[in-house]
Amino acid sequence: MNASQPVTSRYERRLEKNGTWTVFDAFTGRPAEVGSHQTTGMQIADAEEMMRILNRVHPANDRGTVH
Repeated sequence: MNASQPVTSRYERRLEKNGTWTVFDAFTGRPAEVGSHQTTGMQIADAEEMMRILNRVHPANDRGTVH
């Protein structure tokens, strides 16, 4: 993450080389975890929904982690 660019969303999604999607914490760069499950290997619709849920529960101004 570039320090000069403000973070507007705490959680983002990225397309992996294998064609699946990962929802990750923009502060740490690590995949988000929900319970004991990492948010990796997802289809686009599931990743978008998970990203919306996590951003609603843990907004960008919330510095706590979900890991």
